[in-house]
Amino acid sequence: MSEGADDDGGAGAAARSRGGSPRGDGFSPSALGTREHWDAVYERELQTFQEYGDTGEIWFGEESMTRLIRWMQKHKIPLDASVLDIGTGNGVFLVELAKFGFSNITGIDYSPSAIQLSGNIIEKEGLSNIKLKDLNFLKSCGHPGSALEADLETV
Repeated sequence: MSEGADDDGGAGAAARSRGGSPRGDGFSPSALGTREHWDAVYERELQTFQEYGDTGEIWFGEESMTRLIRWMQKHKIPLDASVLDIGTGNGVFLVELAKFGFSNITGIDYSPSAIQLSGNIIEKEGLSNIKLKDLNFLKSCGHPGSALEADLETV
């Protein structure tokens, strides 16, 4: 095999330089797993919303939101059931839940810009029954079980 035959065009090297060396399983850490990445994403989306009114991406697609709401209907989830959206991002799923009639919904995200963007979008939609919390779920789960409950009860 000639030198460079298994070269990936530099993509692997670029990923390693951004995210570090590959782990033992051969995968390089991804920027998608960092708070810095998501803070930057939501800071840009917040600025875009403020300038143009664009709510940003529906990360998992509109069909995913619709499918989940249909599942909730099929399983007769009460409209006053507590619903927690972990990693709420821009909050568009929360908006859809509220429009469908859910009344006890909370979104959490570890990016303050995501929470600010969600709040702006929720306000623009004229919704007031959605709670938001700047909360790192994984960090809270590292505490005893009551720590997460205490964090959420302050919402």
